[in-house]
Amino acid sequence: MQNKNNNTKNTPLVTKSVENSAFFVARIPRLPVESLTAFAKEDADINALLQEWLDTPGVEEAVYLASPSLLERVEQWRSKPESKQGKKVARALLKYMIRMCSRPTPFGLFSGIHQGEIGDSTQLIASEHTKDARKTRLDMFYLSALKEHFIKHASRSDTMTYKPNSSHYFVADQCRYIETYLSDDSMQYRLSAVESDEYFRFALEKAGQGMSFNGLVSAFCSEYAQAEQEEVEAYIQDLIDEGMLIANIPLPLTGDSPDLALLKSLQGIAEHDTADHLATALAQIDKLDTQKTGDIAPYKQLLSHLESLPVKAQENKLFQSDVYRSFDSCQLSEMEIKRFQKQIELLSGLSLSPESSALSNFVTKFNARFEGQFVPLDVILDDESGIGISNETGYEAPLVAGLNLVRGGANNGNAPEVSMLDTIIEEAISLPENRTLTSITLKSKELKAKITNKEAAQKYPSSFAAMMSLYQDDRQNPIMQWNGCYGPSSANLLGRFCHLDESLKLDVIKELEQEQAHSPEVIFAEVVHMPEGRPGNVIARPHLRQYEIVFMADSSLDSDYQIPLSDLHVWVEGQRVKLWSKRLNKQVIPRLSCAHNYSNRSLSAYKFLCMMQHQDGQVPNFSMPSSTARAAFVPRIMLDNLILSEKVWRIDRKQLEDVCKKGQFDRERLNALLAKYQLDPQVSYAMADNVLNLDLRSVEMFEILLAETKGQPRVELKEVLHEQFKSRFVDAQGQHYNNEIIVPFFNHSATPLSHYADSPLANIIATPIKRRFSAGSNWLSLKIYSGNSLVEQLLSEQLLPLIEENAELYDKWFFIRYGDPDWHLRLRFYGEPSQLCGDLLPKLNALLDPMIESGELHKVELMTYEREVERYGGPESMALVESLFMLDSALIARTCALVDEHGEGVRWRIALNCTDRLLTLFEYSAEERLTLISGLRDGFGREFNESSILRKQLGNRYREYETQLHDDFVKLHVASEGECDELQRSLLGLLEQWQTQAAPIIAKLNELIASDALNCTRDSLLSSILHMHNNRMFKAYGREQELVVHDLLRRKYFSADKNGKSS
Repeated sequence: MQNKNNNTKNTPLVTKSVENSAFFVARIPRLPVESLTAFAKEDADINALLQEWLDTPGVEEAVYLASPSLLERVEQWRSKPESKQGKKVARALLKYMIRMCSRPTPFGLFSGIHQGEIGDSTQLIASEHTKDARKTRLDMFYLSALKEHFIKHASRSDTMTYKPNSSHYFVADQCRYIETYLSDDSMQYRLSAVESDEYFRFALEKAGQGMSFNGLVSAFCSEYAQAEQEEVEAYIQDLIDEGMLIANIPLPLTGDSPDLALLKSLQGIAEHDTADHLATALAQIDKLDTQKTGDIAPYKQLLSHLESLPVKAQENKLFQSDVYRSFDSCQLSEMEIKRFQKQIELLSGLSLSPESSALSNFVTKFNARFEGQFVPLDVILDDESGIGISNETGYEAPLVAGLNLVRGGANNGNAPEVSMLDTIIEEAISLPENRTLTSITLKSKELKAKITNKEAAQKYPSSFAAMMSLYQDDRQNPIMQWNGCYGPSSANLLGRFCHLDESLKLDVIKELEQEQAHSPEVIFAEVVHMPEGRPGNVIARPHLRQYEIVFMADSSLDSDYQIPLSDLHVWVEGQRVKLWSKRLNKQVIPRLSCAHNYSNRSLSAYKFLCMMQHQDGQVPNFSMPSSTARAAFVPRIMLDNLILSEKVWRIDRKQLEDVCKKGQFDRERLNALLAKYQLDPQVSYAMADNVLNLDLRSVEMFEILLAETKGQPRVELKEVLHEQFKSRFVDAQGQHYNNEIIVPFFNHSATPLSHYADSPLANIIATPIKRRFSAGSNWLSLKIYSGNSLVEQLLSEQLLPLIEENAELYDKWFFIRYGDPDWHLRLRFYGEPSQLCGDLLPKLNALLDPMIESGELHKVELMTYEREVERYGGPESMALVESLFMLDSALIARTCALVDEHGEGVRWRIALNCTDRLLTLFEYSAEERLTLISGLRDGFGREFNESSILRKQLGNRYREYETQLHDDFVKLHVASEGECDELQRSLLGLLEQWQTQAAPIIAKLNELIASDALNCTRDSLLSSILHMHNNRMFKAYGREQELVVHDLLRRKYFSADKNGKSS
């Protein structure tokens, strides 16, 4: 496979626009906001209004599906509305009423979605909700319980086949796997293990062929004639009971409706009675959706019908309904979307764009243990033996002094970084002329000149979506609220609703196919997993991608397009974690096309796969400056017509309590509170993702606020925008509906996803080579902890003489610099174990022990040396590279002595010239040198969020060093020795000695490269060798200095190439 570094060109990036899709999805509640008006009146009879609401056709049905137990308690409220229980029921009903009138987020029959189109104008007219389409299905919890029953009580008929638990993997003599079980309320998982012996592996192999219980017993008895059939049956049954072998009863999360899928599964295993009862129930549900009578009696009949099945149905966990709202017209002006797009791009240009750090801890741990390796995913995420999911300063470094080098996301433990946008907003809020304003409007024209991040839009993922709400002011000017962006990809909030409408499903699939086409070298795969708890209803979705990563779940996709965890290998490139499918021989990009919160109560593998998504670009987003987080009042912030943040009030709860002292509602105190904070009567209060819109003038709504905020010292309230502006979603009667819309976008300028690893499959299946060497083996490895300067002085003045004087005790040696997190030197020797431990180690100890006692060294530790075999080309080349490391270590240890005498500039001068000599020995042409070094330099540029400011600074640094650099390149050769100054003669001597010894080793590596015997390309091998050279060379700010070295050398090569062509 070609190394992508070979394709790097020193050409400007052609920026393409971010484009919106031709469709959007609207979300609106069942009832208009005007339905709440009567509830806010001082003399409102809340009980009468609630009864009137319940009498509205379809409302009782909606409440029943949301909370059957609440509907049962309605009679208590009707008979004794002033009782404690009656008031409690009334509050619960009022919250549901508020939700049905004001919250657009889909929830049962309370709200729904509709697919609209982007066109020439905006027309958003909802039809009568009686025209809405709906789809009801059996709850995933109930279906899962049915499935688990038949797994636990599976028959031994030939129609029932078994398969190995898909989560199993081997660690030493154990097979570990995740076992599923159902508690009263949810699905749960636990890590289990069994001893892996010959019999177990045989049973697992046969189960992998999809055999019945009797088939497994028969195969076992045939293989092991001495085994008693009863013992074999008991053994197979134990594997089933322990969850190691799973009855094959698919309940797919993706594809057809889950209840229909389970029906097919039950028919397939000849559970005809259960299947017939289930089929009858599904037919009745279809009838409910078609007739839409609003009556709850049919649901009760369904509940009674299902009692004959082996799993007891729980009424509150039995039905899941989604609504597709009907519209007379649903079109949104493309001009408005384009304006919004320009606004969020402007905001991105004023904001910081840190790289995602979600996996940075994993990257650090991975590189410490497995750098350069391709490790099986299930092994690396093992909770017991894997990697869990859950900087240099103060040294002289003139090469990077004054350069604006800041890694993405790093704030070094200091206060949060402040963006230009933060500064603009803080200034606007604090201006004396604005202090009495409740709304502050920023102007795009004024902000454009302040853009600091001109390339922000290029960092958007290729596929993402924006959510907003649409309003208009009194003059009918459009007002838009930005509710944030999400991705990758654009399907995250759309996937679960694709079963409602075939056109929506096809358009979403088209969006995801475009994402795949943008990065053709990789495979995008949907993550399919049933998490703990009860999220099944909101994550079930149709097949949206060609491939799926299936983990502790079922899929109806053909097995050729399912990717099990056991097929995936992990490796790290730069700071990015990547996946490789061994079977498909492709990089795999995981995606989750649903809105499940994977960070809470999730298995490591699922969480890991989902976290990987957020490496692929940063979606545009907005948050208020952290300095406003505790302000008692923050005004509304707008950019032109775009609302970025609503008005916010933060009030001590005691002041709210004073309005209702001793259960008496005091309107004078309320009015005083409203005046004190300039508080709107209508406010919203959020509990996690649940938002309540409340009118504080209503006694009942005020009591709801007190009940919901109990125990909080301070309460945060926000304005209700549909009270300040009119929603643009209306019905034929002119009533308004609160709304959210989702608009997919595609970023053509996003960098296509690709990999730079060479022959990943060859690395995965490479010939085994011993890679781990502990103390007492052929490799002796030490970690010497102290400050950078002291360790370097120790290396050049004491360790190097000791090493050279005792050359007979080892065959090879080398060192690297490291921080984990304490700074130290890693010193390694190869030779006979008896000489290394018996002779060399005591000599090292005699040198180092007094320094530990004196406190000069913090500590010295023996360690295990783990060879990075894959990184350096495989088994054939590893020993040769280690020989190069020895020569490089000696070169740099001797260079350190020159640094003390001649200054830090010696380092970069040796680094540049040694790099150039390496490229000569590896037979690089001038054009190939420029391509390789340009690729390396651009990679470091991305790491440090390269900007126009940094490029200008690097250009100035080159001009500062250009004369010396050119002089060295001309004179540091044997033929020019007579022209060298004293320092140059010393540098030339070091380089010539190194090259004389390195040339025959590199000649052998060239032979391996020519015969295609390495697992990596020449570029990849050189990249790693050069990186280790720079690691040894620079005692601080290593990666920063490596960027500058590559930049200087690229400019030198580019200049030579340009001059050569012109001549």
